[in-house]
Amino acid sequence: MAHVPTLLLLEAEAETSLFSPDQFAGYAVTAVITIFNILLVFLVFRIFFYKKVMKLINDRQAALDAEFDAAKKSKEEAQAIVDSSKETIDDAKRKASEIMEEAKANADKQSKAVINQANEEASQIIERAEDDAARMKRNAFETMKDDIADLSIQIAGHIIGDAVSKDELVKSAAKHTEEILGQEVAKSE
Repeated sequence: MAHVPTLLLLEAEAETSLFSPDQFAGYAVTAVITIFNILLVFLVFRIFFYKKVMKLINDRQAALDAEFDAAKKSKEEAQAIVDSSKETIDDAKRKASEIMEEAKANADKQSKAVINQANEEASQIIERAEDDAARMKRNAFETMKDDIADLSIQIAGHIIGDAVSKDELVKSAAKHTEEILGQEVAKSE
């Protein structure tokens, strides 16, 4: 009987081996059932959910396409605004430059006008001053002429006495005084 338990033990070991025919049959049945289950799930999915899932995917794709188109359009509009802004800035810079040039030209014209007016006024003031100086000089010469004539008449009257009349002395003094002063005035001018 000692042989019986060993045989059973060997049979039991043979049955529990991974590569035994019984085990391979179990694997095959499991594989067939798994394939059948996968096909059954695929068919159920295809019949009941495929259209809904495809509609959901297509709707999502359409929404993504619409968002992409909207983003592309927004980008184009933004680029157009940027370009327009650049043109506006360039126009503003050009206009500012023109305004600055015009203001500079106006300032130059005004400064030249002010300088010309100041020069004219200065010339007029100088002319008036020269005229006033010449008038004052003539007045001074006239006053000096009268004073010299009176002085020379008094001196001649003291020296000559009553030998020459006073009228002749006045005429002679006036004549000589005018000659001398005329020569002095001619020299000073």
